[in-house]
Amino acid sequence: MRIDVGGLVAEARPIAERAAAVYVRHSGDDFVGLLAHGSAVKGGVIPGCSDIDLQLYLRDAAFSAGGLLPLEQQMAIHRDLSLIDTGPFAYIQCYAFGSRFPDGWTGPVPGAYRTLAGRLPLPEATEEQLRRSAAVRLATLDPWPSYLKDNLIEHGRGRLARHLRLLCTDVWPTLYQLLIVGGADAIPTWNLPKQEAIERIPADSAAGAAIRGFYRAVCAYFPDETSVADALDAVAHGLAFLAAAKTEAATAQEGHA
Repeated sequence: MRIDVGGLVAEARPIAERAAAVYVRHSGDDFVGLLAHGSAVKGGVIPGCSDIDLQLYLRDAAFSAGGLLPLEQQMAIHRDLSLIDTGPFAYIQCYAFGSRFPDGWTGPVPGAYRTLAGRLPLPEATEEQLRRSAAVRLATLDPWPSYLKDNLIEHGRGRLARHLRLLCTDVWPTLYQLLIVGGADAIPTWNLPKQEAIERIPADSAAGAAIRGFYRAVCAYFPDETSVADALDAVAHGLAFLAAAKTEAATAQEGHA
């Protein structure tokens, strides 16, 4: 099967090409499609922090009644993936889907993903879907995520880096969603690298100051993962941004009502 990584940033191509070959080989006749999204497509890679984001689409027959791939298949995939040097990315992340998706799930954003192999088996996201999901997400956002509640009173190998990477998975989508709730067109906004998205948040706002501080601290902490001060600074700015984004989004929604 043809694998095409030409639409990815240069540093992602060799990683994605090898990873795609692994998924295609181990999926066999159940393979439907594989796509990449995130910084591997848009740019804005933070070395040691950003990941290669993939979505694997398979026939329903590939999954057990509980919706899982067989353990043996997962282990075989992992063995082959472990031979890939993922640098400058931190790791390869992949979610496998059949024909059923979580409630509220939208397809990939036009322009913000690339099909590496096979075909996309669901419609792309629409402007209205993205606008609606941004509003719902910000209205229900917990500005102090559960994985950081009491977890900063522990210490050990890789723990703080893991918490910070999880925080990134909340902060970066919230950045785009805040811009959308504020009136920006959703599809072009989701196509922006994170640095350009940051610049569109006013620097003199609470959210703008916090997101800039978060970005600086994250870039200072990764890839070395040695400065606890930088990591904790990133956590503080990240939580401040989530709180400010929730408040500013609520104000914007009231203004549109």
